[in-house]
Amino acid sequence: MNTDSAKFTNKRLVLWLLSPLGVLLVVGGAVLAFMQKDAPAWFQVIGSLAAVITALVVANKQARDTAQARRSKDEVVFRLVCGVAERAAAVSSLLFQNFDTIQSNDKAARVEIMTTVEEQLLAMRGINPVDLPLPDMVEPFLVIRGALEQSVVMARLLSDTGMIDRLRCATTLSMNSQAIHQAARKLSGMRLA
Repeated sequence: MNTDSAKFTNKRLVLWLLSPLGVLLVVGGAVLAFMQKDAPAWFQVIGSLAAVITALVVANKQARDTAQARRSKDEVVFRLVCGVAERAAAVSSLLFQNFDTIQSNDKAARVEIMTTVEEQLLAMRGINPVDLPLPDMVEPFLVIRGALEQSVVMARLLSDTGMIDRLRCATTLSMNSQAIHQAARKLSGMRLA
């Protein structure tokens, strides 16, 4: 004999009580037990109890569905932020490695590099730190965004005007690239609870 079908759990009890047959048996038992003039009051009590039980079951189901939706949203945001952080690290390396190209006369190469970097910066700006699923994610995320913004400004000045101290610019791009890589590693090492 299957032991699963023989178990009578709370969920099965609630489902049985809410089923039409269960209601009929309960009401019929009440009628037989209380064939008196106060039988309508007992029917009202039974109906009220059924309504309370139904409300509890529905509220519990909604709470579980809401919690599951929140966990799903947190997982999606977590993956998105980790992916954006990894791409920001790659872009910061690209920017530093192409330091000479940024200041060269090859306008097409400069535009391609700057477009790639600015696209990544726009992706970073599109994420609101308040929506991050873990409070510990905020600091490394802001480090990445701030360092990338500073790198874009320095690279834009170097690319467009050339009126910037090259050594300072190279140092800033290098330090920002290291900071972005470190923060991206920190983000990717985090786990949702």
